Amino acid sequence: SHLNLGTILQNLNQLKEAELATRKAIELEPNLAVSHLNLGSILERLGNLEEAEISTRKAIELKSNYYKGYFNLGEILNNSGKLEEAKKSFEICIDLEPKTINPLSSLLVVLSQLCSWDEIEAYLPNLNILGIKTTAISPIGLMYLEDNPNNHLKRAIKFNQGIKREVFPNLCITKKNKIKIGYFSSDFRDHPVTHMIIRILELHDKEKYEIYAYSLSNLNDKYSQRVKSAVFCFREVNNLNDIEIVKLARNDQIDIAIDLNGYTKFNRASIFSYRVAPIQINYLGYPGTLGSESFDYILADKVLIPEESKKFYTEKVLYLPYSGLPYDDTTQISTYKFSREELGLPTKGFIFTCFNNIRKITRKEFNIWMNLLKKIDKSYLWIIRPNSSAINNIYNEMNKHGVEKERIIFAEKMNSNDHLSRHSCGDLCLDTFNFNSGVTASNALWAGLPIITLIGKSFTARMAGSILNACNLNELITHNEYEYESLAYELATNKEKLDKILIKLKNKESYSFFNSKRFTLELEKIYKNHK
Repeated sequence: SHLNLGTILQNLNQLKEAELATRKAIELEPNLAVSHLNLGSILERLGNLEEAEISTRKAIELKSNYYKGYFNLGEILNNSGKLEEAKKSFEICIDLEPKTINPLSSLLVVLSQLCSWDEIEAYLPNLNILGIKTTAISPIGLMYLEDNPNNHLKRAIKFNQGIKREVFPNLCITKKNKIKIGYFSSDFRDHPVTHMIIRILELHDKEKYEIYAYSLSNLNDKYSQRVKSAVFCFREVNNLNDIEIVKLARNDQIDIAIDLNGYTKFNRASIFSYRVAPIQINYLGYPGTLGSESFDYILADKVLIPEESKKFYTEKVLYLPYSGLPYDDTTQISTYKFSREELGLPTKGFIFTCFNNIRKITRKEFNIWMNLLKKIDKSYLWIIRPNSSAINNIYNEMNKHGVEKERIIFAEKMNSNDHLSRHSCGDLCLDTFNFNSGVTASNALWAGLPIITLIGKSFTARMAGSILNACNLNELITHNEYEYESLAYELATNKEKLDKILIKLKNKESYSFFNSKRFTLELEKIYKNHK
């Protein structure tokens, strides 16, 4: 009974109470594996990964062939950054239950972070069935591995079918002096979503709009404080269950709800299935369709979602005139001027950069980067330092290409202002394909570093193209791998052509993309017209 109560409380997102009930079950029956498994799952959601791992390993100790135990352990180890251990755990899981799909999807996520491209390519033929003809999986992980908007749509629809629903009375917008906008996110902190949306929250016309922020996590930092200062009402709702959040938002009489999470980490997608507001919009946090009838609209621009791609979205597309991606035009660049030497870079030579998350890099772009290093004397690649296993795999790939490992330099983590300043030590940013730069591309351009992108079919493969288009830098958008490599080579070897682009970037304040006030006004027009 205590075990079942813990499960019910966990499903209601009453995690502290669920932990107490499950610990009581373990006290009464210490040798029941499922109790330790459930406790591990609860502790993981509470952010206590160390204890979550201990509990889950105890479940496996009590039940040696525990498929669910190895799966949960893999997820915990992945979230703890223990990637090689996570990989082994998912592989055991697949051996125990070869027909079950979730471990394979999670394994691919880990392999992406390890740059284990040989292993990934062995699984690529499965992408047309994973989460489509199999059981549902979270769609976002496979967006890093393929540019296929039709597959992204099918996975989202199937995944959404598993989200719980209850019938709630219909909502209608009531007349009031101000339009009430509710932004829902687990990422009101130092996170790319907040980096993009924060200035918009500050610039909303407070005479016409009442802005609510519903925080779905308990993480707080200087960005959280900035959000709190920007909005009319900041609500921390992470400890509330779904129904309580829905009732709270309805009691606030929100007119338009903006989900900034989608299916990303710590999301509460189920609250939107009950309708927290008469109009619900999918925006910013999730780069694609949610496959849900609960969402009326998705915000984008005509580069992110061209007219011919609307068929891949269950939401109606609302078009912003410049870019669908906002930017904080108060972003500060550190006044400290880095030298190449102190960053471990060669003093002479051409520096290609890619500051994207390591999991965005696939063999396709890496092969092109190696070709460029071979063709251009004294050229180097500068990327964010990944885990040690990924570094070894990258060195092995370089060896296959006959490129010395000294030609790659790993950038250490830095605070955002200093990170922007060090861009000046690079010469040209190279984008990834399936999952483009978003904030990374914006920051590069803001710091005066050009970026080349290859525009694809999916939302994720068109983000940098949207940004470059809004900056009137369409000459940096390519359409196939040959164009991408040729342009990178030309800019690296033709100083005059590169200098022309650098001169354009010095005038960044005039770009529509970097005008937060104009973006906010255009967004408010959309809100007003669809209220």
